[in-house]
Amino acid sequence: MEKLNPRKFIKQIKPMNLGIKASLNLLGIIIYAIALKWFIYPSNILPAGFTGLSLILQKEIFAHTGVLVPITVFNISFNLIPAIFSFIIVGKLFTLSSFAIMFLFSFIADLIPYVNLTTDPLICAIFGGILCGFGASFWFRCGTSGGGTDFVAMSLSAKFHVQTFSWIMVFNIILIIIQGILYGWTYSFYSIIYQYFSTQTLNICYRHYEARTIFIITQNAENIAKALLEGTGHSSTMFQGIGSYSRNEKTMLYTVVTQPEVQKIINIIKSQDPMAFINVVKSNDVQGNFTYLPIDKDVIDTNYGDK
Repeated sequence: MEKLNPRKFIKQIKPMNLGIKASLNLLGIIIYAIALKWFIYPSNILPAGFTGLSLILQKEIFAHTGVLVPITVFNISFNLIPAIFSFIIVGKLFTLSSFAIMFLFSFIADLIPYVNLTTDPLICAIFGGILCGFGASFWFRCGTSGGGTDFVAMSLSAKFHVQTFSWIMVFNIILIIIQGILYGWTYSFYSIIYQYFSTQTLNICYRHYEARTIFIITQNAENIAKALLEGTGHSSTMFQGIGSYSRNEKTMLYTVVTQPEVQKIINIIKSQDPMAFINVVKSNDVQGNFTYLPIDKDVIDTNYGDK
């Protein structure tokens, strides 16, 4: 009887089934909400996007009327129109799941009590930013987002094929300026520190848009190329060659994919040719006809492969 290899067994489990996706999303929501209520809000640091705008309005309404309007009310109001455009342009699955994340986050954030762990705004900015970026990475890892400005960015990118995150940054800068005018410029600088650490943490934890070049040397090129196209939507280029040692004719397939697809593609290659030679290289820049997401916008395979 073959001895069970725990590591091999774990790699055969799909990590992104529905139950685990829901658990990871919920974990990300809780981490993000705790970061905001325990570090960001008490220190007067401003979050990015519609959450930051909601916080400004909540504080101003409370200061002038004494009524504390829940963050949920603002977030739902701000997200309705962007969500409609995202539903039509980007896809139903992404939009509905992101809207659910946004609603649950707003609801849980309203329930979690404020905890003043420290009065040092710099510590709050650093640790709050790290936790927010780490929590958000779970959403993106599962193929969704927290809604808000992500709806706007994804819709404009899908419709006009332009980079829109610079405009989102402009929106956040305007919010920070408003914060400086209303509450003092000191906290605006801490908000910038928070957003820097949040963005850097997200970049470290989530690398979906990094590209990888894969070289495949095989004697079963036709079947591998067909399987890759059907399984991932990525085409490949074939080169004919001769092995310097064996002197046998071989074919090299060249393709570029996203980082999360690498393991899945390796599994596809091995299923067609267990003896294939595979070389994966990091691609710093890709120009031309390259698809980062599958062609069918509502059938998005966001799995990181059968790890």
